Amino acid sequence: MSVNEIFFAESGLTSTSANHVANLAKEFVQNVENEVINVQFYDSEVTLIGTENYQQLEEGINDGQLADIPGKLQKIAKAKSLIAWLREAIKARTSMLNAVEKLDMSEWADMFGTVLPLTPQKRTPMTKEDVIAQMNIKERNTIYALETEAAVIGKYIHPDGKFADARQKYLSKLHNKHEVKGEGRDTLLYKYTPSVGEGVLEDTYFKLQKRHREVQAQLNGILHEVDEKVRQDQLEALTEYNGKYASYRAEMQELDARFEEYKKRESMRLAALKIVIPNDLKDIYDIVNSLGK
Repeated sequence: MSVNEIFFAESGLTSTSANHVANLAKEFVQNVENEVINVQFYDSEVTLIGTENYQQLEEGINDGQLADIPGKLQKIAKAKSLIAWLREAIKARTSMLNAVEKLDMSEWADMFGTVLPLTPQKRTPMTKEDVIAQMNIKERNTIYALETEAAVIGKYIHPDGKFADARQKYLSKLHNKHEVKGEGRDTLLYKYTPSVGEGVLEDTYFKLQKRHREVQAQLNGILHEVDEKVRQDQLEALTEYNGKYASYRAEMQELDARFEEYKKRESMRLAALKIVIPNDLKDIYDIVNSLGK
């Protein structure tokens, strides 16, 4: 069994359906991102200098809308995790079919413990990707989810991010509530009024920072364990190579016939597999999938 078969089962999505759902999820992400990217935390009004008849130009979000932002970011992260899962599953199927097609006899013989009349070769040690591929659905999806959430939140609160930029503008307007533009009779006086509480804004900002640190720390911990497994497997591969010795017993013609039959049957089996949706992604899958109906 290929390590990439963690994505598949007898029932689920075809690659075509998975690609369609991934595209729907991408549109869903864009729509939700539009709701959180262009946020403004203050109202703006304008009047001619010397008058008090202000007219509203822009309306900032309120405390309730601000409180919705973390939840929307979670939806974005979940949808992007679904996209990552589906794209990786599609790639995995293609990779497995290509692997079968490119499989040589020595690899096939290793899979089934068949000894070929060839000089022993040191097996390729496991890579970080191989270790991750051996994880179960929840463990593997946790890595994708953590990477995605860290990227989403990090990009949003980064000093150059939308939230940080909006926060700086808010703080600026908080201390400079009026602004004069123009000259003479055309002079305009702008008035800026906070649409959210400073404490609420700062609390949300620091909560997002804390969450980002927690997610990054958790991800780093998992990847450290993966690196340890890779190093351990590298040592095992070297040990296996030093003690490995193969005898020459098989007839090449017979092995070749068995090998070609295996490739044909394995390709048919892989083509029939369906892509499964992890339990943690079923809710967002149902939401996204309903958009296409």
